Amino acid sequence: MNNMVVKKINKGFWERFFIYPSFNIRFWFTAIIALFLIVGISFYLIFVRKICQNISDQISLLNLIVQSVTFVFGILAAYYALRQLIETRFTKLDEAAMQELKRNHYLRAFEKWREAFYIRPETEVFMCMCEALLLAGDFENFDQYIEKAWKTDPLYKNIIREESDEVLLLYLIATRYLLVKNQGKAENEIKKIVVVVKEKGLLGFSWDFMDLRGSPVYQDLNGECRDIAENLVSYLSKNMPMQPKRKIDFEKGLFASQKSE
Repeated sequence: MNNMVVKKINKGFWERFFIYPSFNIRFWFTAIIALFLIVGISFYLIFVRKICQNISDQISLLNLIVQSVTFVFGILAAYYALRQLIETRFTKLDEAAMQELKRNHYLRAFEKWREAFYIRPETEVFMCMCEALLLAGDFENFDQYIEKAWKTDPLYKNIIREESDEVLLLYLIATRYLLVKNQGKAENEIKKIVVVVKEKGLLGFSWDFMDLRGSPVYQDLNGECRDIAENLVSYLSKNMPMQPKRKIDFEKGLFASQKSE
């Protein structure tokens, strides 16, 4: 895998004016600026340049300007309404996907998260998509999405922005290999996880690993692959640090260690 490159964050146009440029602020700021521009241009044309000499022509021009202002604000209002509708749709899709996941309907959950991802391409949504594919045992599509995350596809270019994002993605890849009992490749990915975790002190993820543990594909897992999976989950969820010996063994590469305190 490629090493994560720390991206320099440049302030966008809106951040030069507002610390937290919410959509409502951006909308009303744009609307007011548009209004002032139209009124200013109208005043300049009628009273400064005097392009219309008689009253009737000036009234006609003013009517045209009023219609133009109404049209512009109609477009802005439609955009605002559409944006609010899209935000509501995203929230409903995310909630519905979580409900499907709880029912063990993994492919349905994936479909809803995929639609949500195209509305708002966020890292957490992408991770949920990939986890749903894992739990459904759809490794072929899982591999395709993971490959996109490491490439420069415009839609996926910001998936890995933090070290924690990289760790979670590596966790999903390692789990994928464990589920098909490819222990060698799984251990290679876990070694990368340990390196990043030790360098950055990243432990105690807020992910709910119970979805993985309760899935049929995980229940069918046995032997050393099951032990490694249990240790990996414990390591990332910060349970293992409560057992120093197991944590030391795990970070040394003894991923299937069952050493008790």
